[in-house]
Amino acid sequence: MFFSTMQTLSFLSALALPAVISASSVGDSGTLSSLDGGLGGVVTVASDSSLKITQYKLADASAPELYWWGSTSSDLSAGFRISNTHITEAATSDTLTINLDAGHSPADFSTVGLWCEKFKTNFGEAQLKATGTGTGGDSQTTTGAAAPARTTTGSGSANSIGIMFAIVAMAAGVAIPALL
Repeated sequence: MFFSTMQTLSFLSALALPAVISASSVGDSGTLSSLDGGLGGVVTVASDSSLKITQYKLADASAPELYWWGSTSSDLSAGFRISNTHITEAATSDTLTINLDAGHSPADFSTVGLWCEKFKTNFGEAQLKATGTGTGGDSQTTTGAAAPARTTTGSGSANSIGIMFAIVAMAAGVAIPALL
C-alpha cells in the first residue's frame, strides 16, 4: 500500500496533536470544594448510573434551580446536568446517592458539582480521580497516542513521534535516514 506525502503528513499531524479525553470510572473520587451554600463531602463513582457522596452537607439550598452537573474540564459552567433531581433542601447525611438519570454516565465527565442553572452559580465541585494514585492531581487523562513506558527526561514525546514517523514512512515505502 502506498501513502502519498499528504496522507503521511496528515496522519503524523493527528498523532502530534493529542486529543485529551477525560473520563471517570467506578471507584474514582474527589472532595467537594465549598464555593457557596456550605457544600461539602467526598464524591465517589459508585456505578455507571450513580455517584455516592459521603459526609454530605449543604447548609443553604435556597437557590432556585440547583442540580448536579458534570463537566469534562474543571469549568463546571461548560458542563451539563447529570441528575434530574432538583435540590431544594439543606441537608447533612452520612451518605447521599445521586442517580445519573439525565442521559450521562461517569464516562462523560471528570468533574462533578452542584450548579444553580438560573443564576449560573457553582456551589462547589470535585475533580474525580482514581483512588490510591497518591499524586493529588486531576482525573486520569489519556491522550491520542500512548506515552512510552520509559523515557529519558524531556525526550519521551520527541522519541514517540520520531518512532511513529519512522513506522509510517516505512509503510509508505519512504527511505529512512539512519539518524532516526
